Amino acid sequence: MKLENNYEIAKNLADLVDEEIINVLKSKESFCVEAGAGSGKTYSLLNVINWLEKNKNWSNRSIACITYTNVAVDEILKRISNTSPIIPSTIHTFAWDAIKGYKKELIGSLEELGILKNFSEEEIKTITNVNYTLGVRYVEDSVMYLHHDDVINLFAWCLDRPKFRQLLSHRYSLILIDEYQDSAKILMDKFLKYFVNQKQGPQFGLFGDHWQTIYSLDSVCGEVKSGNLIEIKKKSNFRSQTVIVELLNKIRPDLPQVSAINENNGEIKVILTNEYRGIRNLKGYYKDDLPDAMLQSCIDNTLKILKTNGWMDTEEERTKVFMLTHKGLSKQQGYENLLSLVGDGLKNCTNPYVNLFDQYIEPIYSALNENNVKKLFEILGIRRQPLVTRNSKLNWKKFYLELKRSRDKTIYDVIKCVDDSKIIPLPESVLTEYNDYNSSEEKSKNDSIYQINYSEVVKALDFLNENSIYATNHGVKGAEYDNVLMVMGKGWNNYRFEKILYKDPERLSEKDYDAYIRNRNLFYVGCSRAKKRLALLITIPVQQEFVDYLQKIFGEDNIYEYSQLVEG
Repeated sequence: MKLENNYEIAKNLADLVDEEIINVLKSKESFCVEAGAGSGKTYSLLNVINWLEKNKNWSNRSIACITYTNVAVDEILKRISNTSPIIPSTIHTFAWDAIKGYKKELIGSLEELGILKNFSEEEIKTITNVNYTLGVRYVEDSVMYLHHDDVINLFAWCLDRPKFRQLLSHRYSLILIDEYQDSAKILMDKFLKYFVNQKQGPQFGLFGDHWQTIYSLDSVCGEVKSGNLIEIKKKSNFRSQTVIVELLNKIRPDLPQVSAINENNGEIKVILTNEYRGIRNLKGYYKDDLPDAMLQSCIDNTLKILKTNGWMDTEEERTKVFMLTHKGLSKQQGYENLLSLVGDGLKNCTNPYVNLFDQYIEPIYSALNENNVKKLFEILGIRRQPLVTRNSKLNWKKFYLELKRSRDKTIYDVIKCVDDSKIIPLPESVLTEYNDYNSSEEKSKNDSIYQINYSEVVKALDFLNENSIYATNHGVKGAEYDNVLMVMGKGWNNYRFEKILYKDPERLSEKDYDAYIRNRNLFYVGCSRAKKRLALLITIPVQQEFVDYLQKIFGEDNIYEYSQLVEG
């Protein structure tokens, strides 16, 4: 049968890959599905789930499916019956479920793993039990409540014990891991060492893409290699038009894709500022980049010109601006003080305060404001109703009213509100700093994050949310937009695209290779979000080697100078 269009060709290719996955699954060999951007990774994982559900007799033991979020867990639960052998969960839930029956051993390992270092001798002596609920470390009523990281480290500690591995193997015949590249390195290393490399224990099925590893590269596994792991590559792209896919294939020639999109009205272009003769920043992280006002003007003018050439930002067609750094924009948006103190932690939510506000306080406030109880306990990451008794309902209502008032004050007032409520335990690092702040001299408090108006937090998070035209490269993983303008400049020491992307990775030192992977992955993730149109705006002067690389992947005819674009 002759295939008539892009979709039919790509779909046929994808179906063959899904058939291959099922055949490898049946063989009991462990495998890794390397799913490039837009290739339908989730579709393939759900196809495996559906096959396992229809063939329940294939395994006489449980099947674990580890996903990245509770939303993904719920999606799988919708597809399986009450008698299904498939148990979907996040990695933290899976780990805790595996180790929670070994309370005595866990208590004995707490000191060895450094979990008790910030607790007093009196508190330590009272511990007779361990539990995991909110993912915050504290001791209450003789129970040691564990941090999210503690659960991972305790699970890894247990995996070093043969008896535990034997029991885990007796329980699970297959362990599926979604977004495998973002798995904790300490766990993936042990899965490979004790199970995959030895061809013992559960069969493993990994789904993900190591080129999309962009979070905490020092603690996640990234690329997984084993002679006992069958690699299956997905080579269809159901997101992007041919012009974008051809670009991605030049960036990543070892995983060439075929576009499934029949429309072909897209475009790619690079806009340089090498000919800009005005003043540039003279020092610091932003050396050689455009000054704040000029940067904003440059972005605004570029968007205006692109829109005259067919780019739209409507409900039907979305445009997104990806920023590596947004220092210049923070002044206009009203969160400059916050950005100056937390820096990179605002971009990737690694700062404990930003993470607390973004992942807990603001979503919890939103849930309480909407009186949405289901949303509340999804945020808390628990499967039980948090508002059970009349007393607990009153406590949550009181907390909501206090939080509402505190949000109009400073960050200190919000942290104090949370701490006073005793409903949501503060992360250990935040609690330690909060206590230190309360006991410190007045003169040392002037430059503290606690002095900043909380409104800056709200503005920063609003600016970076999905409804804003702006986003950071780190914040768009998994998303897709019709049109993408990616602004590449200075402001983050870990990323120097213009210095390393064009280099041969095989000739780099170990340190430079790590930097290359970090830059390459973020560049690939940014470019691959575009469905129709992609433009790079490079706001720093770049050397000819980098221009040559851009000409190679974008094409010489698609390289412009900003002045040429504005005047043309």
